[in-house]
Amino acid sequence: MFRKWEKPMLTLFAIGFVLAGCAGKGNPTNTEESAQPVKPASSDPVTVTLYAKTLLTDDDFVKYIQNPLKAKYPHITVKKVDAAAGRQPSDLIAAGDTPDFIWDGLTNIDVIKDVGWPSDLDPLVKKHKFDLNRLEPEMVSSIRSFSEKNGLLFMPFRSFSFALHWNKTIFDKFGVSYPRNGMTWEETVELAKKVTRTENGVNYRGLSAGINVNRLQTQLSLPFIDGSTGKSVLLTNNQWQDVFRMFKSIYGIPGNYPPNAKFSDGRTAFLKDQNLAMFPHLVLIGDADFALAAKEGLEWGISTFPVWKEKPGIGPGIFSDGFVIPNGSKNPDLAFELIAYLLSDEVQTMAAKLGNPPALANPSVKKRLYEDNPLVKGIDLAPVLSLRSAPPYAKTAYDTKANRDIIEKKVELFYTDKTDLNTSLRQADEEINKMVETEKAKKK
Repeated sequence: MFRKWEKPMLTLFAIGFVLAGCAGKGNPTNTEESAQPVKPASSDPVTVTLYAKTLLTDDDFVKYIQNPLKAKYPHITVKKVDAAAGRQPSDLIAAGDTPDFIWDGLTNIDVIKDVGWPSDLDPLVKKHKFDLNRLEPEMVSSIRSFSEKNGLLFMPFRSFSFALHWNKTIFDKFGVSYPRNGMTWEETVELAKKVTRTENGVNYRGLSAGINVNRLQTQLSLPFIDGSTGKSVLLTNNQWQDVFRMFKSIYGIPGNYPPNAKFSDGRTAFLKDQNLAMFPHLVLIGDADFALAAKEGLEWGISTFPVWKEKPGIGPGIFSDGFVIPNGSKNPDLAFELIAYLLSDEVQTMAAKLGNPPALANPSVKKRLYEDNPLVKGIDLAPVLSLRSAPPYAKTAYDTKANRDIIEKKVELFYTDKTDLNTSLRQADEEINKMVETEKAKKK
């Protein structure tokens, strides 16, 4: 599961107040009809399969999905099948085992689009009278941006906020002021320079850029590929130069990317090795690993996710995990009924109290976030949670491959001085265009 964190000082009441103000724009309509799913037509025992394409820990599955559904529908058994256990979509399709519904991250669904799985949920929304106004409008528009036909391919269960987490001990050790809310990436880099050094054999690293290029990229609402032409935009949109240069400014700090470092090792460096001063990531307060690190002595703080100077107050785009109902599901109506119940105020409130950021717009649900989590005591999360998500951009079915298979590698070659900027961008552009052509040919 993803996680969450802390820092300054305000009360949960104040957090709720700010959240209420931010959420009001959604104008949710919590009528009984819109909030409650249609009840299953039969009480006969039935087993449905949930395929976890993205990581869904057993603990999260039991707490947030299995237990609520078993309490509401005792005759229904939900069986989880993990992609991590080796059951890939192609394996399931070949065996005729298309799952009833799928757990995935919104930004990852283009991978399962390759096998034709995500179905348009708009007909089920209409049939079961689910009120989409119960979700933030930004969430709905972001989901639709993943569909060439503006369809609804995904139903969110939680919606993540981002923050800058920092190690108080490192800042105190070197007598450097803590990060503050509202810092730009440039200001954060300058602060990182002050706490990047080697002392007593320990290599202290000032700042990670996060675990994925898409944190900085989505903040700029920056596409990988032009959907109308199918061509890479890396050489035609100058903001890609800004992204590459920002990675260089972060990892170009002497000592900030030592020989044993890896592109996405920020989480390990911050939580386990504890030699990383600042880690921008999904809010970690609800994360079991983060809770363990805090229990074992990690002195931490939290402030707003760094912003691009030309886009103050704007965080990364919408990041969410939730549900897809695949074409070929044997129980699409029942799967939707179960999803709708998991999006009820009752279940979302329970999950929020334990640390799962709710997908609903309802401020009365949002203000319960972290209520049962002792880590937030005395912490002011209002600035962190009030950062606005960047507007969505048109997605393509090739974005994940472009990002993870190509751009990540070219960025690393650039900031480790193995190539120059122009060469890195040109090579990435060429490889993306070749990849798109290859993927299109596979589908013919």
